[in-house]
Amino acid sequence: MLDLRFWCLVLPAIALFGLALSGCGERSDPMIEVTGPTMGTYYWVKVARPPAGVSAESLQPGLESLLDAVVAEISTYEEASELSRLNRNPSTDWIPVSPGLYGVIAEGQRIAALTDGVFDITIGPLVNLWGFGPEARPDAVPTPDEISAARARVGWRKLELRASPPAVRKAHPDLYIDLSSLGEGYGADRLSAWLESQGITDYMVAVAGAIRAKGRNAKRRPWAIAIEEPLPDRRNVHRVIPISDRALSTSGDYRNFFEQDGKRYSHEIDPRTGKPVDRKLGSVTVIGETGMVVDGLATALMVMGEVRGPALAESQGLAAYFIVRDAQELRGLGSSAFQGYLAPAAN
Repeated sequence: MLDLRFWCLVLPAIALFGLALSGCGERSDPMIEVTGPTMGTYYWVKVARPPAGVSAESLQPGLESLLDAVVAEISTYEEASELSRLNRNPSTDWIPVSPGLYGVIAEGQRIAALTDGVFDITIGPLVNLWGFGPEARPDAVPTPDEISAARARVGWRKLELRASPPAVRKAHPDLYIDLSSLGEGYGADRLSAWLESQGITDYMVAVAGAIRAKGRNAKRRPWAIAIEEPLPDRRNVHRVIPISDRALSTSGDYRNFFEQDGKRYSHEIDPRTGKPVDRKLGSVTVIGETGMVVDGLATALMVMGEVRGPALAESQGLAAYFIVRDAQELRGLGSSAFQGYLAPAAN
């Protein structure tokens, strides 16, 4: 969940570097890069061997127009967005929504069912209560009564979907949907599809911590993504993951948090307790076919923790990598489906 204005207040849990799995002196093909602000964070696009006539200047307007459209659909920080209007709508009848918004909500509900509600897109009241949403951070940790009142408004089963024509129905007028944990990936998917419509076949797209990579980089190698150590006081590389034709997303508890009376409160909130998770698990990275799916799954596995998260990843065949903090040591754990992505650990 991310915003400096849109979602969270920090850079993502994953660091991106122009690394190649090859020697420094190896010859590189032409590469163009486009970057800029979006969703309160940033986006970054790299295109290797661009088609004739394609430049950073020609790509940027189209990329930013798409990102603006994503914000207009799913932001809780923009009062005029479609999602904000839906959240304000007190109706408990069917409310028509756009196909784009419906698709994101439907994926959220799918992951909620998969995790038995550990992942919950109706968690907005709790996110806001703990100060990780559009509302200002509270001066004090919420009281048990405040948490209980917010939890009464949360529950993925309180939201019903209709596919055709796309619509949603809220069981309670004040149900509040937060799509932050899917939004970066959704944005990366939209950018990826647009680049391919322009005839581009070798690219890497990042919207903060959600990444889509296609083809090969400028050195004709897989795109190399660096996963950070989940430590708040430094930014070191833990592992480099090579990917092609895949999406990757990392969720962690070590960038977006606040401290009070010596206790740290993470933005990763368990809807079952109404409180931020307090676990040894520092971050989760998931690899799959689409950005939106891995974005949501990374958050879900992070909330599930270092025991239930790996168990679910194994049972579902998910390519997931968990970094657990054992005292002052970091322990990496990759699911069976992730083993093929494990490059040698960074020094």
